[in-house]
This record gives sequence, C-alpha cells and structure tokens, in this order.
Amino acid sequence: MADSSQTQLASVPEVTPGTTPASPAFQIMRMTGENLKASLQYFRSNEIRKDRNVGNITQIGGNSGGAVNMELSYGSFDVWLEALFQSTWNANVLKNGVTKKTFTLEKLFENGATDQYHRYLGAQPNTLNLSLEANKEVVGSFDFVSMSKTKGTTAIASSTYTAATTTDVMNAADNVANLAITGVTSPRVTKMDISITNNLAPQSAIGSKYPIGVRSGRFQVTGTLEAYFDNAALYDLFVDNVATDMAFDIGGVSTQKYNFDLNKIKFIDGEVIAGGNDQDVMARMQFEAYFDGTSNSTMVLTRTP
Repeated sequence: MADSSQTQLASVPEVTPGTTPASPAFQIMRMTGENLKASLQYFRSNEIRKDRNVGNITQIGGNSGGAVNMELSYGSFDVWLEALFQSTWNANVLKNGVTKKTFTLEKLFENGATDQYHRYLGAQPNTLNLSLEANKEVVGSFDFVSMSKTKGTTAIASSTYTAATTTDVMNAADNVANLAITGVTSPRVTKMDISITNNLAPQSAIGSKYPIGVRSGRFQVTGTLEAYFDNAALYDLFVDNVATDMAFDIGGVSTQKYNFDLNKIKFIDGEVIAGGNDQDVMARMQFEAYFDGTSNSTMVLTRTP
C-alpha cells in the first residue's frame, strides 16, 4: 500500500504543450499535499426502455488538474511563478505578461515492487493562493489546469531528477516586512490572503475527448486583509473610492526575499464590526489590483537572491 508521506511530485517544462520532453530533467517540488486528478465526463443514455434500465454509459470528455499545497520558501517555485505570470524573470523582476508556459507534472507513489506514476501533461498554473497570518508560516497553493493525464509503473527513459530546494520555510512573524499602503500610516495587519489567477479554461473540440488547448482569461489579483481598527484611514479608502497601492516583502531581511508590488488597487468592500465582548475591533477589507501604466502591469514581483 502507498503512503502519502512517501509521495514525490516532480515538474519539467514542456517545449510543446501537452508533450513531455523525450529526456525530461525533472525538478522535485516541495509540497504539503495535493489533489491532482483526472475528471472524466460521462453520458448516460436517455433511451426509454420497458424494463426501466439504463442502456449505456459512455465517456464523452475529460480534463485534469488540481491544487498543490505548499509552504512558501525562496527559490522553490520560481518556474511556476513565471508560468503563473505568463512571463519571464528579467533581472530578477517578474511582471504579468501573455506568454504561456506548460509543464508535465509527475506524481510518484511508492508501492512496493511496482511503483505508480501519474503524469499530468500540458499543466499550467491557473491560480496561486497565498495566506499570511500572525504567528504562522506562509502557506499557499498552486491550482493547475492540464490537458491530459497518463500513468505508468516506471520512470520515463532517460529522465533525471534534481533534488528539491532546502531553503527555509517563510513565516509571517520574522519574514514579512515593509508593508505599505499609501494613505495608511503603519498598517497593523493580522491576516492577509492574496489570490492571483489567470482565469484559464479547457478548450474542447469535436473529435477529441480531451482538451485541445487551454484558454487564458484576464490576469486578476484580489485579496483580503484584516487590520486593527486604529483609525479611519484604511476604511476611508473604501468608502471614499480612493485608488491606492500596496507593497510588502516576504523573506530574509536583505537576501532571499520577494517583494510584492501592487501599484494600483482599490478596496472594493470593507467592514468594521464589534463582534462581541473581549475582542479587538478589526477592519476587514477586500481589495483588487488593476493595470498600472507606469509599470505596464498589474503586479510586479521582485526577488532578491
């Protein structure tokens, strides 16, 4: 029987979407869990029968994908970040673009004498969810959309595997700094969730059970934050419909860190509520980023090696 604690996930970039390279150089990826799977579509016959039975069930389509859960660490997911942004690191700066990048993802289940390999071809990261909370590690998940799934009992011939990175897991206590929101002096945030999505969708066609491609939608960055209600500055940005910006660092003080820069955001919802006795009054806000002409992007991610 396979044990989840012995599962290995590896990733390799594809040259042709949906095709694993002939001699793949896999990178073993760090994860805390996953739910990658195939989703098949079936048609149940609607023919009327005197005996009331269903005459046939036929597969008519399918796709695959799912989430890979992780704890954020420096350098461990940079290739996936490129694909998420549909762009390329340029002098350690990444901006959202329009160049698709796909991967073959491979799960290895140690199953005694006969191992099991599940491979997801043409996989693109659709969404990255990141969660920062006081006194906790920085956690998140990459959600993938892929074109097809295959399986086997042996590694691909001529494949190689690079060991996973060993950089420290980042946390929201020591590793988050320089949080700045224009119009708010020293915001004291206790929790922040960020979602970056490409709005991907499989493209189906007559003559194929599986997607022939994956459509890209709009690049969107949304999030929520919870801050101590020290004054009205944060909430006023919402009620007064004021555009602002947000930036923060995750990582070491001077090296191995990421700077997240949202040059244009609006707070699109907010509330300040006294939930009951013996509680802090918190401002709970929702925000969304949009195109900034100066950076020519919605989001800028800078890494400091």
